[in-house]
Amino acid sequence: MCTRAWAPALCALVAAAAAAAASLLPLDAERLHASVGGFAVMNCHLDFPFGNEIPYHLQWDKDGDTIFSWYSGAGTARVADRWGGRVRRVLDGRLGLGRGSINVSAVRETDAGLYRCRVTFPNRTPPARNNGTFYYLDVDGGNLIVTPPMNVTVLEGERAELECLPKSPEAVVEWFREGTPLGELPELALRADRPANGSLVLRRAASGDPGEYECRVRDPTGATQSASAFLDVQYKAKVVYAPKERYLPYGKPASLDCHFSANPPLTNLRWEKDGFLFDPYNVPGVFYSRNGSLLFNQVDESHEGEYSCTPYNALGSEGASPGVRVRVQRPPALGARPQP
Repeated sequence: MCTRAWAPALCALVAAAAAAAASLLPLDAERLHASVGGFAVMNCHLDFPFGNEIPYHLQWDKDGDTIFSWYSGAGTARVADRWGGRVRRVLDGRLGLGRGSINVSAVRETDAGLYRCRVTFPNRTPPARNNGTFYYLDVDGGNLIVTPPMNVTVLEGERAELECLPKSPEAVVEWFREGTPLGELPELALRADRPANGSLVLRRAASGDPGEYECRVRDPTGATQSASAFLDVQYKAKVVYAPKERYLPYGKPASLDCHFSANPPLTNLRWEKDGFLFDPYNVPGVFYSRNGSLLFNQVDESHEGEYSCTPYNALGSEGASPGVRVRVQRPPALGARPQP
């Protein structure tokens, strides 16, 4: 207790210490606010000895438990199970953030708490410097959604689940894809299940399913809240269309396209002509375009034949296209002049 015998400055220090102890927060903790389904960016600058970068270990804790751990030079960070896919380093230097910063996405009510950034140097004594930042995250109250959906990536044909757990068991959960109610998308609705917990489950994800999915929750009082996430469906590169015949104009430039779809993006595309590998680099006047199409500078009869293309991405290929018969078409010519 502060008495008159104590110096005023000492009284102020005791009061500040008592307030900090009562709140259990570090004096330098910065408060952040986020809503359920939103995101929170937490800044953390790195202070290297003498300004020279050396090997370091970046660790983020929440309420004393490690949620993110990364060693410089390592390829993949270790993320705690409940945080998988929701905590990532922020690497865009244009934002003016430190290299230890993270982004917490798809915020949940249980994410509220005290966060600490810690940077240590394993090969240096002492291993720690003045690195470290404290944040206290407040998740805005009045939320109807306990667990919002988060971004999901699956392979074509796999099961995909987007969570949306309402706070009230009596709440009504509706799902939308790109703003359209799921009930108005019959092909998608046929493959979808709606468990009692409000989630959306696609039994077999298809290549046409990617997009933004939004859940809208309405409680018995009529209050509403929504949250959204993106579904990404990856698949082998595949041909989606191939004409049976293609006519190219003699003496003119022309192109022969390979109509494909790929996610992840295309990495290679192979052409065959009459059953043999067709390499434009070995054929004068024929080139590859950026999208893999064949470009002919000046079409002639040597370009006739049956062509097929095979697209590839990081997952492989679904196979070659059906053969496309290329024919060279000359302009009409006058065979005989009429007699006067």
